[in-house]
Amino acid sequence: MKYSKSQIMKSAWALRRRNHVSMSVVLKAAWAVVKARIAAEEAGIESGWNYKVSVDLWEKYGKSRSYVNTRIYTNAWNLKKEIKIGYVDLTTGAFVAA
Repeated sequence: MKYSKSQIMKSAWALRRRNHVSMSVVLKAAWAVVKARIAAEEAGIESGWNYKVSVDLWEKYGKSRSYVNTRIYTNAWNLKKEIKIGYVDLTTGAFVAA
């Protein structure tokens, strides 16, 4: 999977505006999200007609995290299985595997 540096910078600036942290931290976080998504797709968990890799933002208690997971659906689009990849701590830019 290729990545778009433009999209990474846009997401980094959005994170910086939302969390008020340094640019180096948000760039590390943006790259960690992209690398987690690539790792999920290389592990055979890629977006397809019945797979979906998603990134969900969670902000509470003064913490901000971005969770990466994948959902596998049946032919009738019922959720069959959810696999948690891990999360990126948006205040430090560190990736934590599930």
